[in-house]
Amino acid sequence: MAKKYKVLGLSSGGFKGFSGANYNLFDTISKRHELIGVIDNKLSGFWKYYNILYCFLKKPNINKYIHPIEEIYHGDVSYYRFRTPYYVLKRTKSANKSLKDMKSNCDLVLQTGWIPAILDIKDVPRFIYTDFTMKLAEREIPDWCDFLCAKHKEKWLELETKSYNNANVVFTLSNHTRRSIIDDYGVSDEKVVTVYAGTNLDDVPNVEKAYENKVILFVGIDFERKGGYVLLEAFKQVKAEIKDVRLIIIGSSPDINMEGVEVKGFVSHSEKTNYYNVASMFVMPSLTEPFGLVFLEAMAHRLPCIGSTVDAMPEIIINEETGYLVPPNNPDQLAEKIICLLKDESLMKRMGNSGRKKVEEFFTWDAVVERMTIEFEKINV
Repeated sequence: MAKKYKVLGLSSGGFKGFSGANYNLFDTISKRHELIGVIDNKLSGFWKYYNILYCFLKKPNINKYIHPIEEIYHGDVSYYRFRTPYYVLKRTKSANKSLKDMKSNCDLVLQTGWIPAILDIKDVPRFIYTDFTMKLAEREIPDWCDFLCAKHKEKWLELETKSYNNANVVFTLSNHTRRSIIDDYGVSDEKVVTVYAGTNLDDVPNVEKAYENKVILFVGIDFERKGGYVLLEAFKQVKAEIKDVRLIIIGSSPDINMEGVEVKGFVSHSEKTNYYNVASMFVMPSLTEPFGLVFLEAMAHRLPCIGSTVDAMPEIIINEETGYLVPPNNPDQLAEKIICLLKDESLMKRMGNSGRKKVEEFFTWDAVVERMTIEFEKINV
């Protein structure tokens, strides 16, 4: 019988966390092991608003604080409240207080993201699961690496480095991020393991799919970073050649008025599933992408995928097998690949089936947790 461990989770947002990934991870952990609980270590109450006030006084702009979640995605001022050493240290202190009472009941701690930075649990193995690093952001998404001052950035990177090095193992969603943690933060190779991410196949029945609709689907909140405007430029070329093609945009609401383009904005889970079923292909030519869980969702729905040749996307999409990879910011090549697919339903079907098979065999949360479990065992938990 496979060994089971008592796992204590640590996550901003608790069990549900961000984007659904935390929920699926910890839900699968609870089925494979014994999940003691998931500590929500995000700032709340007085300390949350103290931190916001501190940032506001440093860089005031009231409009940027009215809708903080929306502004985070646009890299605006409210993002600074997550970019202070105070924010990291306060969350670390809060987590340590919670762990002090619970660590005696667990075999290991699994945290999503590197914050809290340094935990007082030397007698309990600690594992981190993360999708990106600040050093990667510095090179690829400068808006994500914007601090109130240089001293804040220096302290942040110091804490991030200590957090990775003090963990027993750092799990990453991609080899791209793994290399950053090794090369940029000095963590030894054997301590950084790529386990990827998964999708929930229970929500996606294994059924045949039709591809005659000529519908392109884009799903993403950060429209610009995820290549939305590049896709619009490509769509003009596609529309000129294939008159009945449609582009459906969900997750974001760009202010555009273009024939054949339908902007749906935020939709429910069931509505999103309907759009996956209607679509013929999934296209998200991101300029940069920490991972891209939506590619897995699309592949599970048997959609051929088109992404960019950067970051984790080449680890998800097998070029010319489950879809296509094109250079970022290249609407001409993107249009060429979209047209190629739309003109060949058998190709879309073949790529869609290959994508579904790839998800079933590799990109499930069960597979992710089993990869983690191998590392749990190596630490002699």
